[in-house]
Amino acid sequence: MAVVIEERQIEHIPTLIVHNQTQQVAPLPVIVYFHGFTSAKEQNLSLAYLLADIGYRVVLPDAMHHGARRGEVNEDQIQFDFWKIVEQNLVDLHMINSWLIQNGLVESGRLGIAGTSMGGMTTAAALTQYSWIQAVGMMMGSAKAQDMARYLLKGIEQQGIEIPFSEAELETQLAALRKIDLSEQPESIDGRPLFIWHGDQDPVVPFSHAQEFFEELEALGMDEHVEFVREHGRDHKVSRQAMLQLTDWFKRHL
Repeated sequence: MAVVIEERQIEHIPTLIVHNQTQQVAPLPVIVYFHGFTSAKEQNLSLAYLLADIGYRVVLPDAMHHGARRGEVNEDQIQFDFWKIVEQNLVDLHMINSWLIQNGLVESGRLGIAGTSMGGMTTAAALTQYSWIQAVGMMMGSAKAQDMARYLLKGIEQQGIEIPFSEAELETQLAALRKIDLSEQPESIDGRPLFIWHGDQDPVVPFSHAQEFFEELEALGMDEHVEFVREHGRDHKVSRQAMLQLTDWFKRHL
């Protein structure tokens, strides 16, 4: 079976669509995969191939300020826009889903999402917004949006970058994240299969966020369809083993 990569502009979103050459216009189960901060859609082609090779259509969008949407925004501004990017990813996801449905490319509503790092945070947030998502894979992301925002701000301060917001403005922004903070509303999962993978030596996104969130789900009795994989000694990079595990997980749940 030949797998092909197709370049598409979905609304304003540059995307790559990876699927079986003989099924380019056929309805297939779909996975939308979001890349990480400072990354781009092309960097997830290895995983997309693994998924397409077993029958999925994989949609890889570029996030705002990334890849073909990079523009002339400076590095500092991109850091300050981190959560705006996540929220725009959620808007983009809605447009991508609508486009897929309009073009008859989704088989029986079988649409899942996944992502790496910032993309993993997008997937967690998406569960709070869209009931039509059927399965989710969070790769070294965080379901704790407000805690993650505080962690990122601390990192920016440690870089010596001046934060252009007052304390009151920061608290307002943090409070606004509550609506997409999955850890604050775990009932949003609603029994949908969730795969969580994280390396326990990750210096960028705290491993503790993943472990604590899973333990909270266990305590609430909401872990029946949740799989948590801890990779010992792994830093902030998705391993090939993790890609294979996610591929197998989607094969079983989507």
